[in-house]
Amino acid sequence: MRTFHRVALALVLLLGVGLIVFPLADGLPKKTQGVDNVQDSFRDAMSKEGLKTSREDLVTMQLMLKQLKAETLPQLGSRIGMNPEQTYAFLSARYDKVGAGLNQVDTIMPRFDHLVAVMEEQGPNFRKADEIPDAHLPNTAVTYLFLVPGVLLTVVGAAGLFFSFRGGRTAVPTVALSVALAVGVLMVGGTLATDEIGKTQAAEKMFDAFRPTFSEQGYKQARTDMDILEGMATQMQQQVVPDLAKIAGKSPEEYSAGLSSDFKDVGKGLVELPRILTRFDGMVEDIGKNIGSFKDADSIPTASKPVSQVPYYLLIPGIVLILVPGAALLFGRRSGNEGTASAPVSAAPQTSSV
Repeated sequence: MRTFHRVALALVLLLGVGLIVFPLADGLPKKTQGVDNVQDSFRDAMSKEGLKTSREDLVTMQLMLKQLKAETLPQLGSRIGMNPEQTYAFLSARYDKVGAGLNQVDTIMPRFDHLVAVMEEQGPNFRKADEIPDAHLPNTAVTYLFLVPGVLLTVVGAAGLFFSFRGGRTAVPTVALSVALAVGVLMVGGTLATDEIGKTQAAEKMFDAFRPTFSEQGYKQARTDMDILEGMATQMQQQVVPDLAKIAGKSPEEYSAGLSSDFKDVGKGLVELPRILTRFDGMVEDIGKNIGSFKDADSIPTASKPVSQVPYYLLIPGIVLILVPGAALLFGRRSGNEGTASAPVSAAPQTSSV
């Protein structure tokens, strides 16, 4: 039975060393910091309220651009004797950024619509993954879910083996096995109670969905699209509206008020566009700043293995710690009981008769 105890203690020691080596060799501290960086940057945008605002802002832009192209510009052009084609040609020649925007909005806006749609779809997964390992702890705490049990198991496993080979009657090996069993219960119970399996599955879905977005190519495309929209909006407000107001013999404020009255979607868009573009620009820049962090997060546990495997790196050792030390303690106790029961009772000394 002592051999079984030693085998169990050796396994405890090896599991402890493995739990220490895995997160450090795999670069888990850096990777989990990448997760925190991404979550901190997009937590507001991926909240229910943030997603609602993004959708409303996108709709405002879409309606403004639709009315601008279908109604506003053709009517403004007709007032000075131009058909729609001539109006677009005139604007493109005189206002290069407005012309570039009008020519490309039909391809730019679907890309932003797709981005917002992916954000809306992945909002629940983002919020669930944001609670790894717990709603009150950062993702970097995941490293310590391996290190703390690993150090404890290494210490008790080594101590148990040392005193087991040292000989003599000592309770240290039994205590070491009991501690290992308790650690195993905590590892399994904690992983299941906090739903780490479900949370990492949500994170995996989110990584799959956003992988094209958090790439150099994805960022460059979004940055180019934003530059076109911002250039168009700025030139419209600083040059086109003042010039049209001058032609109409009105102040820019009076002319803008007239536009808002005649073309409500355009008027609303012109008022809200600076805020909307600033907000979307911030999201695009956050994407660019977090490309490296996203790659780190997406490589947990490795670049070729999904993050949904990570809970099993705690569950499987935990189950082993419950079964093997538990069996060693159970059979050790039975062996001790049997030994006590089978011990011979010495006969009482007989007095010889004189």
